[in-house]
Amino acid sequence: MKRSELFFTTILIPLDLLSAVLGFMAAYYIRKHIDPFGIIYIPPLREYLQYLYYFLPAWLLVFSFFGLYNVKTNRKFAPIFYRIIIATPTALMLFVTTMFFIKDSFFSRLIILYSLGLIIFATTFFRLIIFLIRRFLFRFGIGIKRVLIIGTNKTSKEIIKDIERHPGRGLRIIGIVKVNGNMEAFDQIRSEIVGFINELGSIVTKLKPDEIIQTEPFGPQENLNIIHLCEDKKITFRYVPSMFALYSKNNDADTLGKIPVFEIKRSNLDGWGRIIKRAMDITGALVGITLSLPIQSVVALIMKITDPGPVFFLQERVGRDGYFNLIKFRTMKLTFCTGARYGGEAAAKLRAELVRTKNEVSGPMFKIKDDPRVSKIGKFLRKTSLDEVPQFYNILKGDMSLVGPRPPLQSEVSKYTREEMKRIVGVKPGLTGLWQVSGRSDVQFEEWVELDKYYIENWSLFLDIIIILKTIWVVTFGKGAY
Repeated sequence: MKRSELFFTTILIPLDLLSAVLGFMAAYYIRKHIDPFGIIYIPPLREYLQYLYYFLPAWLLVFSFFGLYNVKTNRKFAPIFYRIIIATPTALMLFVTTMFFIKDSFFSRLIILYSLGLIIFATTFFRLIIFLIRRFLFRFGIGIKRVLIIGTNKTSKEIIKDIERHPGRGLRIIGIVKVNGNMEAFDQIRSEIVGFINELGSIVTKLKPDEIIQTEPFGPQENLNIIHLCEDKKITFRYVPSMFALYSKNNDADTLGKIPVFEIKRSNLDGWGRIIKRAMDITGALVGITLSLPIQSVVALIMKITDPGPVFFLQERVGRDGYFNLIKFRTMKLTFCTGARYGGEAAAKLRAELVRTKNEVSGPMFKIKDDPRVSKIGKFLRKTSLDEVPQFYNILKGDMSLVGPRPPLQSEVSKYTREEMKRIVGVKPGLTGLWQVSGRSDVQFEEWVELDKYYIENWSLFLDIIIILKTIWVVTFGKGAY
């Protein structure tokens, strides 16, 4: 870790403590002097601040648990903000629970409520200032991590382009080491080739990188040599894993006799993971249905007036447990909807013709930005994602999950490769997912598959929460929807 990283990570601790204190003080002032709700008596501020002796340690522990003092997390601001939104109420709940057990009485609940918003605001403000200061210093080379790339394949090119496209991450490519004569599509890359792999020792001594990223696979001994070199030179080592390494990420160890045996799990969604996810789905579906009932009623009424016919569109999709009927608000004119109960054979023929001549995405998927079959109200529903709201009923029934891969059509699944089939067998399809928060309709099929595979292999409850929060942001601004 560079000294600048250590400094900026450490300074976050007093700033977070300051945010908590200021949040409590501001909440107390609002409750006592501005709040429209009347109060009979409120203790002096001094007594309230004494409670911070219990709150501040819990505050730091919860923030640490949610990775808010992790250097990697602090390279991007969006993950910081999402973690603050989750960690702050968690810390406050822990504080309230603690006070319940050690005190007979407790102060105003409104102060707790006001503190929640004020502390989130103060913490976000101070951390944003630190984040912007770091990005400003990066312009002058202060705190920059010097990166050496080993490999000249397509993966190397993608990594280099990503680093060059995002200078705010604090990474700078200082050179590329060739493994062999292979130069896959290595045009438009500004970084220079600095030597071959057999010269790595002298290259490292000369360029003094802070980090090495290996993108091409080697044998076990070659890998160990690079790792040992990085250990000796105190260099961070990262690598792009092979396909087998990806499969081996989630495994359980056992012994048969004296022989260690590893079981490769399909995902973390086995055992308690599946139970926790289902409980979250049921809760989320019930909340979603309850909150959206007025919206559903209004949409149904408008549809009946402007485009007579069924309000809902049922379409057979493929899920983890087989086929199911996906429920959506109908966004197409009735005669253009595929299926026997809608437009029938004529609609199917028109869709096939559009797939052949107008499709704007790669792979087996079908998307048109300006689809002529969509009604006026349908365009609005798609833009705002309100057409997806009825899928809460699918989630409650158990066909879908709040978060997961996009539910595919049978016609799409029939064209899947073995790797692409992993999107179906690994987890239930979702109302939202990484595909939703990474561009929605703008994401090409190959990227879609990679995002779904990543989700299945790296599932966690925290990842689901982050995706749901990001979905709210993406849907609010209508990004990538058509």
